[in-house]
Amino acid sequence: MKVARISPERAIEVAEIDEPRVTPDTVKVRVERCGICGTDLVARTSPNPRWAVGSVLGHEIVGTVAEVGEGVSGWAAGDRVALYHGSPCGQCEMCTSGRDYLCLDHLDSALGHGVAQGGYAEHIVVSPALLHRIPDGLSFDQAGITEPLAIAFHGVNKSTAKPGDAVCILGAGPIGAMTAAALKARGIDDLVFVDPNPARRALMEKSGYRAVELAAVQEGGAVALGIRRPTAVFECTGHVEAAGLAVELIAYNGRIILQGVPKAPVLLSQYSVVQKEVEIVGSASCTQEEMEEAIGHLAAGRVRAEDIVTAIVPLEQADAMFDALLDPAGNQLKVLIAPNMQQD
Repeated sequence: MKVARISPERAIEVAEIDEPRVTPDTVKVRVERCGICGTDLVARTSPNPRWAVGSVLGHEIVGTVAEVGEGVSGWAAGDRVALYHGSPCGQCEMCTSGRDYLCLDHLDSALGHGVAQGGYAEHIVVSPALLHRIPDGLSFDQAGITEPLAIAFHGVNKSTAKPGDAVCILGAGPIGAMTAAALKARGIDDLVFVDPNPARRALMEKSGYRAVELAAVQEGGAVALGIRRPTAVFECTGHVEAAGLAVELIAYNGRIILQGVPKAPVLLSQYSVVQKEVEIVGSASCTQEEMEEAIGHLAAGRVRAEDIVTAIVPLEQADAMFDALLDPAGNQLKVLIAPNMQQD
């Protein structure tokens, strides 16, 4: 079958590999869409031996059940599904304490993370425990953002934000955009983006959100946001200076949700954190229940994937789209790969 994988030159190349076989208690899925995640962008050129040459990336997967292995019940060929991103080990401290979404060994089973094959492929074989049914009326183009949208809902759940709260989102990238969509679906619409990229600010404004240039906020502080001082700030950039800016902008007794992953230690004012009694929480991954919540909001039309997905491309265009997403001035937001789409 055809896949897109990491090449010796650390690019994304298209290649042919053996098609995976169904075994007892597994399901083969024809991959219809697989989103490009920020983790994938890092993995392409990462020196981490986990991301070896030949790795097939991709964990934001939706598709059609193609074959069901012996012992699997409740699923049949033709079922339309969204995939959770991996299987917890069931034995570590997080798994045994009811927080298996934070499994300490999750990378060994996570789809497209260097061990298990990912979704940049025509087919993938997975445990049926990863499958979530896509309802009729929800297209693969729409359902293709299910997994990252669930991660956004996880951040919103960690924030305790409620209707009437003022919210600031640092970063108008995919997770920032989906965080805004999740907040809006919950009735929280007094929010503003901060981002240096005019193209992405324009995309957010087109979707009905306020968006402010980063330089204006760095110079003018919270006043430049044009809303009340936010009681919740979502850090969705991963920039080393973003957490410090979040502390500056947050209201007294506010909560900062860190979703970005900087490549270096960050510097922030502990004095401000103490004086304001700010709560800082991390938000990683999502639960199976949040996957269902994401599907429900998409199916009900409370989240519009059309406002977030900017391109759907075949495997042959994956490497070019990696470059486009890494361009600081680029106009791409969320890109879905369609492994079974024919290249023109």
